[in-house]
Amino acid sequence: MNEKMRENYKETFKTMYHAFQNSGINSPLERAQAIAEDKIKTSYQDVKESDLESLALEMFELYGGYIDIPKSSILKGTGAKNWFDENTLPVYSYFWPRYRRYLEEYKHWERGNVDSIHESTNKILRSIGNPKSTEAFDVRGLVLGYVQSGKTANFTGLINKAFDVGYKLVIVLAGMHNDLRSQTQIRLEEEVVGRIDENTDEKIGVAKIRNDGPLVTTWTTKDKDITVAHAKKRDFLSRNLLVVKKNKSVLESLKEILSQSIMLSTKNEDVPVLIIDDEADQASVDTSNPNKEENPKTINKLIREILELFRKKSYVGYTATPFANLLIRTDAKHDTAGNDLYPKDFVVALPKPKGYCGPAEYFNVTGYLKDNKPLLLRHLNEEDLNLFNSMKKTIDSDKFNKVPKSMREAIFAFLIAIAVRNLRGQNGKHNSMLIHTSRFTDTQGTMTEVIERYYQELCNDILYNSHSSYITELKELYLNDHLLVQQEFDKQLPVYDWKEVFKKIKILVSNVRIMEINGQSGEALEYETYKDVGLNVIVVGGDKLSRGLTLEGLSVSYYYRGTNMYDTLMQMGRWFGFRTGYMDLCRIYTSETISDYFEHMAFVMVELRKEFEYVAKNENVTPEDYAIKMLDHEDMQLTSIAKMRYAKKLINYSGMRQTRIFDTREPIMKKNFDATLSLINEIETPITKLNNKLKMDTQYYISRDVASRRVIDFLKRYETSASVNKVNSKDIASFIERMNSKNKLQKFNVIIVGGTKSTLNSDNVKQAGLKKHPVNLGKIKLETAVIRAVEKEKNSTDKVDIGAIVASNQEFVDLEQPSQTERNKHNAALLVYPLHPGVKSFEKLGYEFNENFVPVGFAFSFPKITEKFTDDEGNVIEKQGKFIVNKTVKRGSKND
Repeated sequence: MNEKMRENYKETFKTMYHAFQNSGINSPLERAQAIAEDKIKTSYQDVKESDLESLALEMFELYGGYIDIPKSSILKGTGAKNWFDENTLPVYSYFWPRYRRYLEEYKHWERGNVDSIHESTNKILRSIGNPKSTEAFDVRGLVLGYVQSGKTANFTGLINKAFDVGYKLVIVLAGMHNDLRSQTQIRLEEEVVGRIDENTDEKIGVAKIRNDGPLVTTWTTKDKDITVAHAKKRDFLSRNLLVVKKNKSVLESLKEILSQSIMLSTKNEDVPVLIIDDEADQASVDTSNPNKEENPKTINKLIREILELFRKKSYVGYTATPFANLLIRTDAKHDTAGNDLYPKDFVVALPKPKGYCGPAEYFNVTGYLKDNKPLLLRHLNEEDLNLFNSMKKTIDSDKFNKVPKSMREAIFAFLIAIAVRNLRGQNGKHNSMLIHTSRFTDTQGTMTEVIERYYQELCNDILYNSHSSYITELKELYLNDHLLVQQEFDKQLPVYDWKEVFKKIKILVSNVRIMEINGQSGEALEYETYKDVGLNVIVVGGDKLSRGLTLEGLSVSYYYRGTNMYDTLMQMGRWFGFRTGYMDLCRIYTSETISDYFEHMAFVMVELRKEFEYVAKNENVTPEDYAIKMLDHEDMQLTSIAKMRYAKKLINYSGMRQTRIFDTREPIMKKNFDATLSLINEIETPITKLNNKLKMDTQYYISRDVASRRVIDFLKRYETSASVNKVNSKDIASFIERMNSKNKLQKFNVIIVGGTKSTLNSDNVKQAGLKKHPVNLGKIKLETAVIRAVEKEKNSTDKVDIGAIVASNQEFVDLEQPSQTERNKHNAALLVYPLHPGVKSFEKLGYEFNENFVPVGFAFSFPKITEKFTDDEGNVIEKQGKFIVNKTVKRGSKND
């Protein structure tokens, strides 16, 4: 086959395929193949049918495979016009197709992730105002992403589509620091504007795909924010893009420029404007007290006043921590600033991108029993914690006069990570380590100097002292930690011996920079400068690293900054993101308390996503009449107190709840076993062996339609750990009693879960030396107890955390279709888990466990409750645990 013919066919096919796909036309692959074939037949008279078939097959293999696109969830307001559909974006539109091809061809994104951006930005476009409309519109919306998950790529896609459909002015509010604004400016110049390098004529970004279409005028540069001097650039007939900080003087300058433009020509107030607020929960939320007749706070007021300048405006906030945004007063209005920024018109929850590693992955909290991948957390020792706790003021910085032991280990872990990545063929990639233990810049400066001196000593020893104790510590860490984790994390990963790893460390150790990044240091991360060889950097910093700023190739994080606020804590988790090919090398060094807080946050985000997905199924539910519920915590708060003026608490349980933390006191464990015996003995309905539809060897015993009073009695006898508020036996008992008063939850299916032969025969169980452990439960005799957390060992003086006990196929095992994902309102279930006492967490307690005494856990699977009930104090009862909602949101009808 003629090679030129092949290239012509492929180029024609790709161009048409992307055009058809972007426009939403049916069968884009077949249509593109037909056009490419016709073109080849016209150009090459002697082409063979076999060659065309070969080319068609090649294109099908590249583009025709089925892709399961993760779908976004959306709540829409009653005023949504649904003006946009796929056919509104013409086949030959310019900006989005160009950006899409750039992601696929130059950034090598997987098709599924690109399709996911296409799907979610279409939903957002349908929700914002129609720029071609002759009528005024005022749209407020919110997009929920994941920390470090590619939100920028999503709103970049939205900007490209907005320019395609007719928006003339796009303003991006890019955080509060110059670094983040500059980073966003560079990204948008590459992926929206497309430019030619003035010195080399090199095409940059999307210009590599095309640069023959409409121009985008930028009023800002990577070095300069908006000023009054930019007023000369205004031309609302063309497309305009601004990237600005959320800063008082900057926004005042922007407001002045736009006001002048409208004064010069009233037509300019009809220009359709789209404001994208990145990190929308930071600075944008009004914290004034309306009861004291205070004006809105400065940043919030300026954003609203800029919106008020135009008749046709859409505001879209992006955040991974939406707690403050969902608690904005829904009806707040100001004389000059207009409506507040509550997302009255839509809330979109973006799907998790393929390959993303977030809180659920780091902390293994999917809600079900997960695989046995080892945790990547390492807790700081008491001595090092005492050091950081003593550094409360700037003058305490001198206390940091040497690198503590845990920090030395973290630096070793970083060198190992770089070396192994190089051995895996990821040389030339950026590698970053984060050290964040103080908000004081003086302390950060002192810490940087001490670390630099230590690192120079370490470097010299590795290169010139083969008997150094540092080398011994490095080797021990690799063999006793990293090597074991690599082998358990993914059996497919190549394993390297210590000599290979150390050889690489000796080569790279001199190429690691230590940088202080804060408002005083003047240093900036220059990843772009090192894009061809990779930058290896240890970054010491504070608040500047807590939001938005990306640390490329972050593998090791040394973090000790106390906060009890959900949003602040989540944003400080810079280690979340994409870690393709080196997730097993990542480590988080932190305190046990902070680790527990992050684990709770992982649960919070899992619950929040479930809430969105569930509510989004009901088209009658809007952001104005349904308050999204956010899981509460006894020691933490959603956001700052000033942002929670309109919050109220709910108490309820529905969905799946399970014990994972156990009180370690022997009398309590015996009390809980006896409570289980009493439950089984007092059940009046027959207990039978369950016919296991899932063809697994798990032993299940079930009693159907058990009176709720038996379940309540069990819960009142059972004592959950005092450190747990999500699954408190007494609270759940009270909840069931309240439901009973409403003629709800009067019957339960009770399932006793036994262990499996396959688990006993698994490699890790055999290596742990665990044998069959029979359990005597009176009417029921189990062949063996349930094995959970074989290698997990997370004990403290009064509790043990064994992780999830419910396997993913067990929650609905009592139903006709156990693969379904929710219950109807008539069937709740209690699952009881007698647990194997031989696993590390229980065995080390030293109790005399036997067939008449083992630890017992439980789980509840409640139906979703959509009716609105209230308790004696008027609190609405609706969902799991203790929740926070926005009290200014109308609750909606009983049919919601």
